[in-house]
Amino acid sequence: MTNTAPGHVPLRTQLPIYAVGLFSNSLADVASVVLPLWLSNSGVSSAEIGFVLGARHLLPFLFSIHGGALMDRVGARQLMMASSIMSALMLMLFPVLAWIPAVIVLQMLNGYGSSMSWIGAQAYFGRALAQSATYAGRFSFSLRFGSFIGPPLAGVAYDTIGVWGAFTVLSLWAGGTSVAAWFIPREADGPETERRALAWSDIVPRVADYRDAFNLAKEPAMRIVLVITVMRIAASSIQDSFYPVWLSSIGLPATQIGILITVSSALAAISSLWVGPVTRRLNPLWVLIWTAAGSIIFVSITPALDSLGLLMISAALRGLCMGISQPLMLSILADAAGSGFLARGAALRTTANRVAASVTPISMGSIAHVVGLAASFHVVGGLLLGGVGLVAWYVKTHPAVTDKTRE
Repeated sequence: MTNTAPGHVPLRTQLPIYAVGLFSNSLADVASVVLPLWLSNSGVSSAEIGFVLGARHLLPFLFSIHGGALMDRVGARQLMMASSIMSALMLMLFPVLAWIPAVIVLQMLNGYGSSMSWIGAQAYFGRALAQSATYAGRFSFSLRFGSFIGPPLAGVAYDTIGVWGAFTVLSLWAGGTSVAAWFIPREADGPETERRALAWSDIVPRVADYRDAFNLAKEPAMRIVLVITVMRIAASSIQDSFYPVWLSSIGLPATQIGILITVSSALAAISSLWVGPVTRRLNPLWVLIWTAAGSIIFVSITPALDSLGLLMISAALRGLCMGISQPLMLSILADAAGSGFLARGAALRTTANRVAASVTPISMGSIAHVVGLAASFHVVGGLLLGGVGLVAWYVKTHPAVTDKTRE
């Protein structure tokens, strides 16, 4: 990643990629205001909530690499559009099929659709925008802007219109990815000579694609990004699952919960634009490590905060850390993956993320069942910080890795 000024990528390419990132990456944040509250108000137990929320990560864990390989071979545009439409349809069925086994299936399909959309957005970013810290900051700003405006809309819809209004907002949000992808120029997928038509044989996953993707992890920078992003996504899983449940249990309405998530996203959007200046002064890898640790700390201390003001401060600090870490993570990953494996590199990160994102709510729900919801925040947060500490030790004892990522 460089700090060169942008200008050679036309806006007609930049803007649709930013919009695709806005809708695809923020869908989980928007849904985190509605789905946990709907389940909790329906009398579902903490353990069952954990299983439902964790179910969205199963299919991405199994098939993200397959989907990423297809995007590298045939292009991301059509696959992104189909995936986002599927996710939109599944979300509209949640209040219709209000039965836990059916909800789990819908959540699995919705999760795969939204994950594939996000993989496509990362592939476009890596191909067209990752060469500049300024572009990376703008892309991350668009991601956070989606999380800034989406959760309050969902919260207001839930409080004023009800369940149907809230899930309609979620469905329209998911469909926004398809609309944005339509406007991405075809040349943003790379030269036509490197693309081919989708064939029926492509539907079957290939062992070679998984082998190629996992081989990317031999690159030390890729390994570090994978571990850091697992810790970071696990912390986000707390916010997307039991964070709103805890806030609801202490009397906060859905609108205020949405505002807290918006505060976090607002600071993330602003701080993402600081990446260029920050990485001119500090090593990107260490900035990534420290901001990942901060994103864990400021969500795991939630039960210790007893006022809306303190909750807002904590949400703002978490957002600041998330905004700086995300463009660094995406840029380091794109550089490590190389131009021919951008979608597979993104899919490998998604696969690792899905492990954390599925295990975290299930584990946290089980821990909460034993020690209580408040204590589960601290237990899970402590474990995640331990993981970040191990990464910091590895980087400290392998200076060549740090030197390679220094600008």
